[in-house]
Amino acid sequence: MTYLSNRKNLPQSLTSYDLLKALAVLIMIVDHVGFYFFPEEIWLRLIGRICVPMWFFLVGYARSRDMSPVLWIGGTLLVVMNPVVGLPVFPLNILFTILFVRLVLDVCIQKMLKSQFDTFMGALVLLTVCLPSSYVMEYGTSAVALAFVGYMVRHKEILGFDQQKVIIWLSAITVFFGVSQIFSGVPFSEPTFMFLVGGAGGVIGALYIGFKPKVFTFKSSVLSFLGRYTLEIYVVHLIVFKLIAVSMDMENFQWFHLMLFY
Repeated sequence: MTYLSNRKNLPQSLTSYDLLKALAVLIMIVDHVGFYFFPEEIWLRLIGRICVPMWFFLVGYARSRDMSPVLWIGGTLLVVMNPVVGLPVFPLNILFTILFVRLVLDVCIQKMLKSQFDTFMGALVLLTVCLPSSYVMEYGTSAVALAFVGYMVRHKEILGFDQQKVIIWLSAITVFFGVSQIFSGVPFSEPTFMFLVGGAGGVIGALYIGFKPKVFTFKSSVLSFLGRYTLEIYVVHLIVFKLIAVSMDMENFQWFHLMLFY
């Protein structure tokens, strides 16, 4: 499969992709520890949300829009697990969101960049359908906006955005992501919401300014593993967390209870 063959061709040394993915994986696990075992600790969830712009940045930055069977299989396994532990089927997990973004990103960008009017209308459509789409798949259409950051970095020379336009785009995408998280079920207060928006904005800005493909001279088996087996880590740790949570009789978990939505 393409997913596996591409990974075999990666350099043995650590890359900037490995580092970013490894960081995103660690932050993601913090988020899931909060969700499954310490739901009252809102800061765990907030820290975890910061990894979301990283994942979709990489989707937008990638040259390939491969609809890998491995993503379909991993996403389906997690969907099947949800009724086993009493979690809702919808929204579908982030693997399906990644597939959706890969499917629509290039078309959306091509249409939105035709004129200022098309940009405004495209942004309005994405914002309008953000809430309903968030009930179908995690992060909804805010994921498309986040992926655009990666696309912007990959195509800086072609897009030719001046500094003012870049700031407007990045600020709008940050706000869009923050607004989308209001509907995520995380109980935000004003300080926690500001922390989320500020953290997401910092990550988005840092990725735009500082991310470059790079192969480092040193090796790290731990970081390489985290960065190159992100899909496996995502699927396996979630299955394990779900089973532990239902076995511990954690709130909102119960064996074999079918529920479509929260």
